[in-house]
Amino acid sequence: MLKGNLTCTIISKLLTHYVEDNLDDKCKNMVSIHLRNCPMCMEKYTVVKKLFMEAEKKRKLIKEKEKMQEEISAYLDGEMSEQEIADFEQKLSKKEGYEDALIQTMNLKKTLNNSFYKTKYNLKTDIAAKTMQQLKNSRGIIYGVVNLIRWFFKKSREE
Repeated sequence: MLKGNLTCTIISKLLTHYVEDNLDDKCKNMVSIHLRNCPMCMEKYTVVKKLFMEAEKKRKLIKEKEKMQEEISAYLDGEMSEQEIADFEQKLSKKEGYEDALIQTMNLKKTLNNSFYKTKYNLKTDIAAKTMQQLKNSRGIIYGVVNLIRWFFKKSREE
């Protein structure tokens, strides 16, 4: 793999892999030795390590929130067993953020539901109104055709 001493340029390129523990043991050892002997690279390592740890915390928090939202959605949609419901309701009182997230999700679902039904109602009303208007408009045509047919039959009887 790598031979001899590693330069600061090479270390800079390997720092992310080192922090993420994606190097083989030999390479990891060489980077470690360089970091102990190079204050400038050690400073870079400290910054990269700090950023990595912050990113890991955020990833973990995002995963926890996603899991919480999945549980809330399953709870509200009636997709849980009785035991899961009991477990979830215990979390509501114990885990911070669950109750607020539940209320926010309930309000969001209510708003979406109301919006859906308003749209659905308005759509039906619009379609019904348009249909009635078309019938009224065509009524004159239909009456005209009916009267023409009556006249035609009346004439044919007279002859």
